[in-house]
This record gives sequence, structure tokens and C-alpha cells, in this order.
Amino acid sequence: MPTHHVEQQAMVEHAMLKHICNALRVTLDWKVEGGDFSRHLSSLRFVAQSLQRHLDRMMALEECDGYMDEVVETCPRLAEKVDALKQDHERFRQAVRRIVSRLDRLPSTDLTAFARTCDALRDLLERLDEHSATETAVIQEAYFQDEGGSG
Repeated sequence: MPTHHVEQQAMVEHAMLKHICNALRVTLDWKVEGGDFSRHLSSLRFVAQSLQRHLDRMMALEECDGYMDEVVETCPRLAEKVDALKQDHERFRQAVRRIVSRLDRLPSTDLTAFARTCDALRDLLERLDEHSATETAVIQEAYFQDEGGSG
């Protein structure tokens, strides 16, 4: 795939991820009145499952058809950074699977477990933000770095 297509696809995928993460944050910030949070839990399950599906898709694209191989071919000195990003991907896959599974099993009467799961989701979102920033920096370093020369 030509480099500009890789860059465009990465930008689109990350924009979609940002929208899903924002939807998840809005859902997490939903204030529950009274003791029944079944609607909140249902919405959180739905958005967390959307996050899981998109992360799986996006990370597979990045690893197999996307920027990762292209970055290493273009700039071999970034191979270690790309490997670290791939390892992050696996940790994110495992973390989101655990959280979605926990949400699926969570009764709508266990507010303590619900709060812990929400905290785990917030932490995951923070780590995803950091990861996305690192990915962007690696892509920029590979494709937009000034190599010097005459000028």
C-alpha cells in the first residue's frame, strides 16, 4: 500500500477510535439516580463492546496491512519502538477483553463492582490516549523527519 494511503488509513482509524473513546467517557460520566443502574450498565456494555471490536480491527490493520511494517521498512532504527507498540496492542486486547467480560457478568445491583469496572475503563482509556500519542510520534518520525542535506 502506498505510504500516503497508510497515513490516511491510520488517521481515519484513530479518529474513529477517538469518537468511540469519547462516547465511552460520556457513558462513564453518566450520573445514576437511585439504586438501579441497569440502563447505565447496558449502555456501558454496548460502547465497551464497540471499543473492543474497533480495537481488534484497528490493531490488526496496523500490524498486518498498516503502518507498522511500512515504518520498519522506511526507518529500520524504529523497529524496537514498533515492537513495543505491538506489545502494547496485545496488552490492550487482553485488558479490553477482561473488562467486557466483567461487564457482561456484572449484575445491575453490584454498585461496588460496577465502580471498579468503570475505574478500569477510565485507566484503559488513559493508556490508549498515551499509546495513540506514541504511535503518532513514531509515524511522524518515520515519514516526516528532516534528514538534513543541502538547503
